[in-house]
Amino acid sequence: MSKPATGPTQAPRLQAVSPEQGRDLFLFNEIATITAHTLDLQEIANLTLEKILEFFQIEAGLLLLWDHDTQRLTSVAAHGFEVDYLQWTGTGELEKVIGPYLSRATQPLIILDVQSDHRLATSTFSEGIRHDSRFRAVVSIPLKYREEVNGFLNLAATDPAAFHPYPTYFYSILGNQIGLAIANARLYHHLRRSERRYRRIFEGSLDMIFVTDAAGRILDLNPAGQSLLGLASESSGARLPLMREVFHNPQDWEAFQSQVEMKGFARDLEVVLNQKNGGQVPVLLTGIIRRDREGVTTGYEGIVKDITERKRSELEVLREKRTTEGILEGLPIPTFVIDRNHRIIYWNQACEKLTGHSRKEMVGSYRYWLPFYSHEGPYMASLVVEQNFKALEIFFGNKNLKRSANIPVAFEAYEYFPDFHGSERYFYNTCSPIYDEEGRIQGAVQAIVDVTERERLAQELRESEEKFRSLVEASLDGIVLHRDLKPVYVNRACLEMFLYDRPEDLLGRDLAELIEYPYQQAAPQRLANLLQGASPRVFEMKGVRRNGEKFDLEVISFPTTYGGRPASQTHIRDITHKKQLEEHLARTDKLASLGQLAAGVAHEMNNPLGSIMVLSYLLLEDMREDCVERAQIDKIIREATRCKEIVQGLLEFSRYMPSKMVPVQINRVLEEVLFLVGGHLLFQHIDLVKDFHPDLPPVLGDKNRLEQVFINLMMNSADAMEGMGLLTVSTSLNPEGDRVCLAFRDTGPGIPDDLLGRLFDPFFTTKRVGKGVGLGLSISYGIIEKHMGRIFVEKTGPDGTTFVVELPVYRESQE
Repeated sequence: MSKPATGPTQAPRLQAVSPEQGRDLFLFNEIATITAHTLDLQEIANLTLEKILEFFQIEAGLLLLWDHDTQRLTSVAAHGFEVDYLQWTGTGELEKVIGPYLSRATQPLIILDVQSDHRLATSTFSEGIRHDSRFRAVVSIPLKYREEVNGFLNLAATDPAAFHPYPTYFYSILGNQIGLAIANARLYHHLRRSERRYRRIFEGSLDMIFVTDAAGRILDLNPAGQSLLGLASESSGARLPLMREVFHNPQDWEAFQSQVEMKGFARDLEVVLNQKNGGQVPVLLTGIIRRDREGVTTGYEGIVKDITERKRSELEVLREKRTTEGILEGLPIPTFVIDRNHRIIYWNQACEKLTGHSRKEMVGSYRYWLPFYSHEGPYMASLVVEQNFKALEIFFGNKNLKRSANIPVAFEAYEYFPDFHGSERYFYNTCSPIYDEEGRIQGAVQAIVDVTERERLAQELRESEEKFRSLVEASLDGIVLHRDLKPVYVNRACLEMFLYDRPEDLLGRDLAELIEYPYQQAAPQRLANLLQGASPRVFEMKGVRRNGEKFDLEVISFPTTYGGRPASQTHIRDITHKKQLEEHLARTDKLASLGQLAAGVAHEMNNPLGSIMVLSYLLLEDMREDCVERAQIDKIIREATRCKEIVQGLLEFSRYMPSKMVPVQINRVLEEVLFLVGGHLLFQHIDLVKDFHPDLPPVLGDKNRLEQVFINLMMNSADAMEGMGLLTVSTSLNPEGDRVCLAFRDTGPGIPDDLLGRLFDPFFTTKRVGKGVGLGLSISYGIIEKHMGRIFVEKTGPDGTTFVVELPVYRESQE
């Protein structure tokens, strides 16, 4: 190996790290590089599994991701397992076996004997792995992000030694790094992502045994030596190089020869050997000289032990430092390192780009706060070096500071900068101490991840989701998202429409259960046509509530997506009230036509009635006072006059009059109403009794609307008595003198108690079909409410029912 070039004084470099730490660092760096170059989840899974299998040199691996929507584990990458086992993991049986234990699967599970370790049954492998006799050891690593498990990495090996050298925290770090990569890919709408993983830089080597002649030509070299030097496996020594050529420094060979010739042996000489591929390997050389009987040197024999994995030479330290610096420089994440004196010793290119401060400006200084704050103050890396946890809590406690789940002395924090070089920025900081071989802190490394775009997308996603969820939940229409007629989301209006309390009562059920037969048969075909591109249409059908009640629905469906998968969105509207209104409108139109016809007939009747009255008066004038027929003519005139007044009342009642609030004398209105209904056929056998207060004050009201209310109450009483009985209409003034009270007492059978609460509901009626639509009392209730009064049932029973209407007294000051 060449010596390092001399020159101007360079910035202090990183402290030494062990080869094992270097391998780990390269592995993690490979994963970070993959995520920096792709956002595709599948590509990340495949590359990650491939690199991990390569890193551990094992036979099989399986990457399972946890779907929080379906509560299922899904295989996204696999290698080395039998097809039947992989198919079994996708059936859902794995979740049934290990489901109760998933919440506790937060730490790596290392099983070195799959046949005897009872933990296998509740692991993400389950006992099914025992059917594959190849595997003796398995590792299940939870993939976590922010303490949430989003999958598992399952590894299987034929040799338990494959997993033995690595501590548990190494697997935790590995799982968390993979979990972070997966979480980022999912957050960015499941775009593809990738990671590159660095190749392994250290390989184990075996002891080399060689035999040479006196000139140093290799006569024999064992297979371990051939592997160490990178030579092809050959049995002929003629193809092997001179031993002098194997030494990186030929003088080392000469020194070995001198020592063995003088002492007869050489022990643990530290030298560097060349490999055929141009590399060098540090070794310990132990050898002897071989002489004949005359003492003439005939050759040399030696054992060469590879010390790459345990040697802590200055050359290896320099190599590791350069490698580490190269890794840090190649990282797309801004990273800097300080030593134990709080001096910056490394500031990578990504840091320069993020902060605008060059490496030349920052390295060797103590101004790591400069790019981020307007004044000098403690920074996370400095406090981690000091292990000043109290100060960390004081200065970073309000920035989501927390200890790393993998390394207890490492910390994580989020920082928000409203104006970082002219723009709003969010940074995710991770800081970890650097230890030497004795466990002393030599410095700290801090990485700064710019998560501004991710936070912006997350905020937009949260706002958008909240906005649309509010719209959906506030909708008066029932909204259902479903796949194959199985609901995955229902809003509150839908639950209330079908009389369900919780979404869980409907999720996963067949929507056809909510539809009356025969609409159940047509619904799947209409949905299939819609998914094939047919235009959405509104369909009317019958729904079935939880209590079995059937009601009218309007339904429209169209394709959508939910949870990243195709789905159907169906809007359901309860049109029961609409149907009732349409029916009532048809009846109202019919009644209006009949009213117009009745008005026309009444108008035509006025002419003959007028002629009868005129002629009767003429006859009366021509008769003497003592004429016998005169009494009969008087009776004709009275009856004709009564008929004309009835006709005039019908005309006035059928004529539309705009609502006009004026002072009204209630007794006078009741007199007119009693006169109008008194000639009705239904009242022929009913005794009408008036009990009016003589000095009632006026009320402010609409005479026509009040007549409508009073007529409706009297007709209802007559219907209840079936045309026979006593109807008493009375008026009074309440004790306070501010309300006029009207009472309508009949002698009917009374109203059942269970119906009293529904009397004033629209469309509620106890009459037979064709006798009423259930709107009379509902309309009357609305009219009295507009008059600031109230209408209610005072008492009811077998002896009859009393309806009371109260109206406020009109005062002169009222407008």
